[in-house]
Amino acid sequence: MYKVFVDNLSICFQKDSFFKSNISSDFFPTVAINKYKSFLKEIERLNVKEEVFIQSPNPVEQVKEVFADFEWIEAAGGIVQNTKTKKLLFIFRNGLWDIPKGKIEKDENPKEGAIREIEEECGLKNLKITSELSPTYHVYFAYGKHFIKKTYWFTLETKEEKVEPQTEEGITEVQWFNKYDLSIIKKNTFASILEVMEEFSFKSK
Repeated sequence: MYKVFVDNLSICFQKDSFFKSNISSDFFPTVAINKYKSFLKEIERLNVKEEVFIQSPNPVEQVKEVFADFEWIEAAGGIVQNTKTKKLLFIFRNGLWDIPKGKIEKDENPKEGAIREIEEECGLKNLKITSELSPTYHVYFAYGKHFIKKTYWFTLETKEEKVEPQTEEGITEVQWFNKYDLSIIKKNTFASILEVMEEFSFKSK
């Protein structure tokens, strides 16, 4: 199963033998840009009573087809754990807590992009990737365009404790949190970030 987040609501793309969805057929096979506002209202309406889903034989290809008119971008980031204190690193940007991440450059693979972005956003060096987490998909409107962003997530570790926010990217705070005291993050973050945190917690048990 893959989840695509539209704002803070999710669409579950599930594998099945035949195509089926509780979303109106008006938005298939591809969501037209001029129907995006109507599409968002449809998702909000359905979400009140049930899980929003799309079933198909190939969920990944179905994601690409549904959002074929949106500009596709890829990003990478991850949850950093300090090997000395066992604390986890989060950033505060635009009024919300977030996991450090950023757009992958043309000459990078996801792992390289994740390390570079986290180092830049948090003032760190010598990061080491320890495992991969599931990617997330996020649909949004910004700068006059409609985007779908795939973010690759990793777990990383470092011995460094000193951090510094990349203020030119709108980051006002970088902070280490005890992994048993993440309620501050969970109360003020994105739904997609909660998904990443949940998977990390499950794998860390």
